[in-house]
Amino acid sequence: MQRTNAIPDESLAAEVLPPLLAVLGASAAMSFGLLLLAQWRASASPYLLSGALIASVWLSGTLLQRGRLRQAGISVSYALALLPIASIIPFGVANNTLIFLSATGVIAAGVLVTPNAAITVARNAIGVLMILLVFPGLFGQSRPDLPITLSVGMIMVMLLIGVAALTWAAGYAIHGTIGWALETSSKSERREHLLRATQGDLERTLRERDQLNDRLYKLTLDLETARTEAETAYRSKASFMATMSHELRTPLNIIIGFSSALIDHPEMYDSGPISEAVTADISEIRRSGQHLLGLINDILDLARIEAGRLELNKAAVPLVPLLDEIMRTTKGLLRDRPVLLRREYPSPLPSVHIDAVRVRQVLLNLVSNACKFTSVGEIAVGARVESAEVILWVRDTGIGIADSDRMRVFNQFEQVETDDAKHHAGTGLGLSICRWLVELHGGRMWLDSELGKGSIFSFTLPRVQPVLNGSAHPTPLH
Repeated sequence: MQRTNAIPDESLAAEVLPPLLAVLGASAAMSFGLLLLAQWRASASPYLLSGALIASVWLSGTLLQRGRLRQAGISVSYALALLPIASIIPFGVANNTLIFLSATGVIAAGVLVTPNAAITVARNAIGVLMILLVFPGLFGQSRPDLPITLSVGMIMVMLLIGVAALTWAAGYAIHGTIGWALETSSKSERREHLLRATQGDLERTLRERDQLNDRLYKLTLDLETARTEAETAYRSKASFMATMSHELRTPLNIIIGFSSALIDHPEMYDSGPISEAVTADISEIRRSGQHLLGLINDILDLARIEAGRLELNKAAVPLVPLLDEIMRTTKGLLRDRPVLLRREYPSPLPSVHIDAVRVRQVLLNLVSNACKFTSVGEIAVGARVESAEVILWVRDTGIGIADSDRMRVFNQFEQVETDDAKHHAGTGLGLSICRWLVELHGGRMWLDSELGKGSIFSFTLPRVQPVLNGSAHPTPLH
């Protein structure tokens, strides 16, 4: 075990010394009083021993008050170890039991000072004992019998050495235990400090969380208010667009109707035949009116879809006649152009559960775009049957669309920024309306394209499957 020369825990001495000094002081005063009552006059030695004990108690008390615990412990230890041995001077060796109290001084040194101090005090006490036993004449005592001197000397030496050894061993055990307790206490204090710091951090975190929750709640309310206002503004915009588009169609239809009548039936007017220049101007008026009417119809469809007011009249529609009609329309659009029209759908095809007018609008928009942007090559209209749906597509070998523009072309008022696209005016609503119409049917639309090599616009429609009783019903998408 590691040796030590210092008191590892001065609190032990601080706790033990006050009551020990009180007991010693009371004992010294009592002994002094007993000597006075007994009128001891044989010698002054007992009075001196009591006075020495009282002086030692006073000195230790003074050192204790000044916080010098080690010196106070040394003073008490030597007083308890040497004064009982000094009782040989007045009382002799034979039948003197006071000398055995010297062991208490050795114990006190081990407890109050250090374990090594017990050995030192025992060694000094044995030295004083040997002087008093060997040279009694120096202190006015007669030489005692040799057997008594030897027996008392041997017993005291063995007692002091044994007590010193036990105190030394016990002192290290006690001090080790105290050291462990101190270390444990220090660790506990550090843990408590860390726990308090952690608790403080946790309380701050909880306060911050509550503050953040309050802010989040306020932001949620603001967001809900803003969303409500945005929805209101959106519905107002959609309602305004629908109303204005409807109001604009009436005068446009009148303009288109009168311009068509002037061109097709000039005899209805009294002015006679119309010149070619005037006919050309009226044709331009009719063409521009028809173009403007198409744009207004797109805006009207968009407004109805956004306002949730576009209703579909769904029915089981044969798909092949509808595709054949689209093929005939496409032929008219490609008249006198070096573009091959291909049919890529089999016959027969199952019926689909659709609004025929709206699906025809989707197909016409796709083939119209294909004709606009395909100057040479081919355009194909195709279809194939899946388990619960029919996939339709319009393929062309036109200018194509870049990867970065594939999703953008389905947004409202979006057009691909290319030189060829700039020659074809439009609102950028056609593809977004087509996508919404397909989704209203429960389908989906997508694009496969490569810039400079063409595009394939595909979409799905729910097919109608026959049941055992001969009727038909649409198969929902999964």
